[in-house]
Amino acid sequence: MTMTEMSDHPAIVRLRVELDAAWKSICTLGGLADDARGRVVAELRAAVPDVASRAALEAGSEAAVAEISRFAEAEVVRAEVRQAGTVVPSTELWDDIVHTAAEAAVARR
Repeated sequence: MTMTEMSDHPAIVRLRVELDAAWKSICTLGGLADDARGRVVAELRAAVPDVASRAALEAGSEAAVAEISRFAEAEVVRAEVRQAGTVVPSTELWDDIVHTAAEAAVARR
């Protein structure tokens, strides 16, 4: 599926919205206070794979993984994010979120 051939299945649309919101959140993490940043990261790590899993169940794993893959290629603002006392590059955090989402979508087969 190419970017111009996006699925209009409601579950894929919801996944697209969730991935877009996650991408925007990752790009703005550097400006958040430590406690707020931790909450946002925790929410992203839980919500994105959950929505991916549901999308795979409703629209099929292939469609969900294709949508996730499209977003996985998006560049994020490079920043260092403090998380649980360590510093994690925003690019690594984004990669982890989309990888986990893809795993959740494939697990629904």
